[in-house]
Amino acid sequence: MAPGCATLTVLAAGYAWLGFVVEGVPGALVGCAAGLVLSGLLHLLLDWAVSGPRPARRTVRGAAEVRARIRGRG
Repeated sequence: MAPGCATLTVLAAGYAWLGFVVEGVPGALVGCAAGLVLSGLLHLLLDWAVSGPRPARRTVRGAAEVRARIRGRG
């Protein structure tokens, strides 16, 4: 099992168990959903945090400028 799947399983199962202890089967379902959502949010936050700054955007020239440059007029 991949580390990401193992983490997801542990979080979902942990929240499901906690929900079951507090509220029974409906609590387990809500807890499992909460674990899945929290795991997804943590994954997105971590991915955003480690991705680093985005490279600067290059300006795109218009088609007329490109054609003029190719023909030697620019």
